[in-house]
Amino acid sequence: MNEIGLMSGVSEKAGLSMPMKEQAEGSGVRFGEMLQASLDRVSQLQTAADQSVDDLATGRQTDIHSTMIAVEKAEIAFEMAMTIRNKLLTAYETIMRQQI
Repeated sequence: MNEIGLMSGVSEKAGLSMPMKEQAEGSGVRFGEMLQASLDRVSQLQTAADQSVDDLATGRQTDIHSTMIAVEKAEIAFEMAMTIRNKLLTAYETIMRQQI
């Protein structure tokens, strides 16, 4: 499996991707709205993972596999959000260092 295919699949499942063509053609989705939707999706995944862990701990759920899958999905989505945040900060710092 190549690295690009792996990352595009993960970002789509985490709700963090949007085709560049749609953005460029002015589909009405702004960067801030896309970023907020992505962060909301990460929050939803974390809430689902917390609920699954609580259900497992209280005995309402006995399937540890689905709990671990939910936790891993939340972890991957969070790591991707942090990576995007770090890249944005680096880009911002680079722009701010440029002389006019």
